[in-house]
Amino acid sequence: MWFREGDGKTGRRSNRRKQAAGGHILQVDARSQEKKQARVRWVSAVVALLIAVGGCVLAGIRGADWIRYELFASNPLFTMREPDIRTDGTLKPQEVRELCHLNAGGNLFAVSLTKIHDELMLLPGVRTVEIRRQLPDTLVVRIGERVPVALLVTDRLSLPVDRDGIVLAPRAAVTRLPVIVGGSAPGLKPGQQVTDAKILDALTALDLCETQHLCEVLRVQLKATDTENLELHLASGEEVALARLDLAGHLRDLAATKKSLAERRQTARFIDCSLKNSVPVQLTLPPPLLVP
Repeated sequence: MWFREGDGKTGRRSNRRKQAAGGHILQVDARSQEKKQARVRWVSAVVALLIAVGGCVLAGIRGADWIRYELFASNPLFTMREPDIRTDGTLKPQEVRELCHLNAGGNLFAVSLTKIHDELMLLPGVRTVEIRRQLPDTLVVRIGERVPVALLVTDRLSLPVDRDGIVLAPRAAVTRLPVIVGGSAPGLKPGQQVTDAKILDALTALDLCETQHLCEVLRVQLKATDTENLELHLASGEEVALARLDLAGHLRDLAATKKSLAERRQTARFIDCSLKNSVPVQLTLPPPLLVP
């Protein structure tokens, strides 16, 4: 009887532990389900918010396009007159109108300023483009053209180039430009840029001589055997060795030397501006005296 009685108590205690453990598992499962449901609700709310924001943005864009079309692009108040086109070179306004299809009668806001700018910048001779709308009916276009500063002469070509080394289309007046002889410029075409460092240095020297009124250069000779200097031939007859390093400083020395020679009423045959602290000069020999 004792063993049966003990067995009954042990069984009851075991059942109570099983019931308690089962309740704990149910509580944990319920909490886990609640967390999952909370996460699902949070994600759903975020997705709904993003969809709502995206819809508002799309509606705003569509609304802005509609307003732009109704108030500007289809408004007869902004019917374009003849475009105001001005250039500072040889490019003619009629050529610009034909290239960009700019005709009177269209809507001022139906014209893409970016497209016109990009089309004009593709022209080899164009350096800068400014384009704007002048309300209510005028399109203003201002074009700055590239100016040739030298004539680049290679084995097969003779091409005008500007101060940036951009090759330009041949022009009638380029024969009066200084000439750069030598250097490497294979296969250059209008619109392309010179990459040879010696040619670019020669262009810089010519630009400095012109803008600072230092001297008038007729020809720049680039020698393959001399990589550090440029050989200038001046309109006044001198031949100059000019160091490529510190071009501006050596050109100022050249101008000072020429001024000093002029004050002394002397002429030079050769001026060496390739040294750092001195400028050697070879004077032109005076004509021999004729003895009667």
